[in-house]
Amino acid sequence: MRMTQRLALLGLGVTLGIGLILAVVQYVSDFQRYKKEFIATQNQIINLIKPSATRAVYVSDNTLAMEVVNGLLRYDFINSAQIEDLNGSVLASSMKPHQSEVRIRWVHGFVGEQFQDFSTELAYKSNFDEVIGRVVYRVDMIRVYDSLYKSSLTHLAGDIFLSLLLISALYIAFYFYFTRPVLRLAEEMKTINFYKPGSRRFTRLTNRSDELGQLVDNGNRLLESVELALDSQRSVEVALRRSEEHLRELIDCLPVYVAARNRSGYIVFANKAWASVFGLNPDQLRYVKFDDVVSASSINVDEILRRDRRVLETKNDFIVAEEQWYNNHNQPLFWQSHYTLFEFNGEEVVLVVSTDISDRKKSEADIAFMAYHDSLTKLPNRVHLVDRLEKELHRSRRHHYYGAVLFIDLDQFKNINDSLGHPVGDVLLIEVARRLEEAVRDEDLVARLGGDEFVLVLTLLDSTMAGAKTKAACVGEKIRACLSEPVYHDNIELRVTCSIGAVLFPEEGVSVHELLRYADTAMYQVKDGGRNSIAFFNESMANVVKTQLLLETQLHKAVEEKQFVLMFQPKVDVKTGHLTGAEVLLRWQHPAKGIVLPGDFIGTLESLGLIVQVGQWLFEQACLYLHNWQQQGIWQTGMKLSINVSPRQFRHTGFVDDVQRTLEKYPFCKNAIDFEVTENVVIGSIEETANIMQQLCDLGVTFSLDDFGTGYSSISYLKNLPVSSLKIDKSFVRDIRIDRNDRVLVESMATMGRLLGLRVVAEGVEEQEQLGLIKEFGCDEYQGFYYRQPMLPEDFKQCLQDICPLVALK
Repeated sequence: MRMTQRLALLGLGVTLGIGLILAVVQYVSDFQRYKKEFIATQNQIINLIKPSATRAVYVSDNTLAMEVVNGLLRYDFINSAQIEDLNGSVLASSMKPHQSEVRIRWVHGFVGEQFQDFSTELAYKSNFDEVIGRVVYRVDMIRVYDSLYKSSLTHLAGDIFLSLLLISALYIAFYFYFTRPVLRLAEEMKTINFYKPGSRRFTRLTNRSDELGQLVDNGNRLLESVELALDSQRSVEVALRRSEEHLRELIDCLPVYVAARNRSGYIVFANKAWASVFGLNPDQLRYVKFDDVVSASSINVDEILRRDRRVLETKNDFIVAEEQWYNNHNQPLFWQSHYTLFEFNGEEVVLVVSTDISDRKKSEADIAFMAYHDSLTKLPNRVHLVDRLEKELHRSRRHHYYGAVLFIDLDQFKNINDSLGHPVGDVLLIEVARRLEEAVRDEDLVARLGGDEFVLVLTLLDSTMAGAKTKAACVGEKIRACLSEPVYHDNIELRVTCSIGAVLFPEEGVSVHELLRYADTAMYQVKDGGRNSIAFFNESMANVVKTQLLLETQLHKAVEEKQFVLMFQPKVDVKTGHLTGAEVLLRWQHPAKGIVLPGDFIGTLESLGLIVQVGQWLFEQACLYLHNWQQQGIWQTGMKLSINVSPRQFRHTGFVDDVQRTLEKYPFCKNAIDFEVTENVVIGSIEETANIMQQLCDLGVTFSLDDFGTGYSSISYLKNLPVSSLKIDKSFVRDIRIDRNDRVLVESMATMGRLLGLRVVAEGVEEQEQLGLIKEFGCDEYQGFYYRQPMLPEDFKQCLQDICPLVALK
């Protein structure tokens, strides 16, 4: 129903209601007025008939009584009447005949009964107002109020008609002035698309500045505002959508795994990386039960959900250093995860950001593997070997059985590396490792110590030592046989043999390292005996090992307590016999044995790595003596102090810096120090050696090539190294008188040195004839017992003073 109709009905209802209320009020007022008039009329009638009626009763005059009754009936509203005496006897009674039906009788039904009975008592005054009878009459109330009803209905009908006219006029005016514009506004509003409000506007009302006109204008302004707001909102939504897309792309591009789960265990968010682990996309995971996705992908789903609950309950972050998962290809993954509380779409969820540490775990596993295994052959290394051998020693003692350690070294393996190169050597080592693993049982251990050295730990051989030795020997022979089989590589047939040293365990008081040393010692016995064999460690070998261990212990103590002393071997000019300098020699002042020669301990110093420390100490002490002697004026210009430098000391990274620092600490004349180096210094890289030697030459140091002639490639070094002299080894000089070959070699070396512009020094000259021969061959200097034996610093100082008498007098 339209608003106009509703308003018309509302107006009609209001008007009718007001009219009815006013009519009722008027009716009630008129009713009360008519009622008063009726009562007054009734009283007048009673007063008129009362004397006649009293007299009629008093005298029992029926005729008079009838006249009174007929008089009452003359009134239109009295329907019947009768006069009774005191005893109830009716003197007169009459009723009007049936009258026509009154049309408004139904109206009186809302007021009361149509007929009402009235009575009045008749009293005779002479008898003290004694009641002698009464008059009873019935009144038709409709006849009483008939005119009232008719006038009221007439007024009511007129009011209703006027109201209808008023309502119709208002309806027409309201329709044209308000309803029709509103209907048009409503129709136009239907056609407006609020998502595109700029497409339509409300039609303005001409000459209307009232509320409706303001409504239209305000509506148009509202549409414009909505359009602006929508445009702004669209811009914001587009920006937010782009931002969300960029953020999602960013999260998807991050090398991390991001997922969020709610309290019910449902996945509410997952980035592309997390979803791809399980072969899904992020949309497929949204609001999916977590354990439905990863039930087969995680070792402990309950533990992960327990962490979620912990974060939700405590509101604290939680970091898991390592979680293991499995992807949809059942490949293991290792994640480091950070659990944190996060609000997502109005609910608290657990945001989990995980980093893949699988590569790190693999690297750690590889590092752990490499820490205990050889990188080339993948066999256990020394660390693994020692650990395993420790356990085997304890187990063999507890269960009373014997095992064996086999130390295997390949024979002449260096020749393969030198001739064919290290790659070929590596191929051979890998094949040897494979054959060794095939030759032993699963419970045995094959390890590589480095280079071409392998160790086998044979467990559970026998409960008796003899039986264990027999079985170990059988295994050793089996290994020799399988390793002697040729190895083919790139159409090359490689053959190799091995030397095996064996030792049984357990042995009382023998540690793992001692076992390995015993097996190593036995292996070297095989090497010395011709190789390609097996030997078991025995008592004599044990004595050698014990002696070596004692020597190593004593040498460590000697270095700590500085038990070493310097001795000086004079060097003499062959032609003039004058002193040209000396060679510094190292001696060990043993507390019990006295002076120990270098040949008995230098090799051990080298193997222990102490030669660098001792060599630097020797150099500093020699420079200190040289500095003091020069300050005292007994060291003549042109003399040289020769100092032996070991290969390990020469290769030490700080060697040049140590030399420079010492020369600055103890200054003396340039070129007074001569370093004697052997061919072993050059082995490895002749370019690197030449570079180091040149740096030292720039500091004022010269070089001599010591033990010349004992190495197969010494001659080739003379043209590449900054060497100023060469020393002929004493092994050639010793038999020069009786051995023609030695004479030819010494002469050749002296001639070659002279032609190359080098000074030639002969070592080990002990006789006059030897001196004569080296002089004849053209040697420049010599040293040996013929002139003097090695001297202590004090004695050599005296020797220097002897050749400088003026200084001595001072």
